[in-house]
Amino acid sequence: MASIERMYTDIVKASVKEISAVQSESTLSFVFITDLHHRQGGNMLRTTQMIQEITDLMRLDFILCGGDISINGPKSKVVAAQKEIIKTLSAPNIPLLTVKGNHDDNSIFDYEKRRGKSAEHVVYPHESHEITLSSIWESAHFDSANPYSLYYYVDFPSRKTRVIVLDCMDHPYTHKANGELNYLGQWHYVVSSRQLNWLAHEALTFGGDSGWSVLIASHVPITQDEVIGADHAIRNDHALWGIIKSFRLGESFASEGGEGDFTYQVKADFSGQGPGTIIGCLFGHVHHDQVLYRDGIPMISTLNACTNREFPESPKRKNRTITETAFDIMTVDFVQSSISVHRIGAGQNRIVKF
Repeated sequence: MASIERMYTDIVKASVKEISAVQSESTLSFVFITDLHHRQGGNMLRTTQMIQEITDLMRLDFILCGGDISINGPKSKVVAAQKEIIKTLSAPNIPLLTVKGNHDDNSIFDYEKRRGKSAEHVVYPHESHEITLSSIWESAHFDSANPYSLYYYVDFPSRKTRVIVLDCMDHPYTHKANGELNYLGQWHYVVSSRQLNWLAHEALTFGGDSGWSVLIASHVPITQDEVIGADHAIRNDHALWGIIKSFRLGESFASEGGEGDFTYQVKADFSGQGPGTIIGCLFGHVHHDQVLYRDGIPMISTLNACTNREFPESPKRKNRTITETAFDIMTVDFVQSSISVHRIGAGQNRIVKF
């Protein structure tokens, strides 16, 4: 019986041959992997080895990791697992873009193990920034008012594509008198007023340079109606979607609201740019494959990479087989306005129109 490593190599070669048939000089290709929930030394290292082999055999513009990169536990083990998976996901000359997941600040560990009376094991945003984003500091555009943010964008000029990464756990890391956090990344989902204004005035503006397309990535779905696996809504999601929709239509938008630490006020005017192209909004978190459309914009989720079957209708998973993993190689065809989604691991290939 062939080893799993040999089986994986054969799958990689077959997949690269199939994907190459839909690639051209004008297409955009990237890996999207999410919800690895990696344990140091765990089986996700076989997945990252596959991705490394793929980068050696075909052109990829970037690798996008959708968050929840590690298991939760003592901070030292979590940080070690995060550093290991980021190192093994990274490939020479290919940007690695990472999204903050709701497990990635490890706040759930103190809450469950220490009854919420400590933040000793929290991985704070500046630490996450250093662990996950240090390799793209030079190429990424962060909030000019908040350079250590976990939201940013990266441009790919040869494809005239901007990838915008949102932080949907963008709450202040402040503490109560007993040392616990006021808000936990685990389930306090919010887009701050600062991030909303950055999106409206920096990330979605192109200074008169026309013809650009936008791809948006978040960990949790931006809007949650009809999304299988959705749990908590994002605070200020009405304003977030309003900005995105207005960009697509080339319209103006204004909104204010929220409460407490999450009040916001934002105005956007895209009428001078005209209607914009949004390739799609990618997300993970829900551990389920689905495509939904909101105002003509595709919202696309990818199955969790970790070996876990969340729903009865999800594919079966088994360690030391190809179903132990799941990730996509996506190829964007701008002429056909379509995304060819090639699945490696559990699940199916998909075609998504935009």
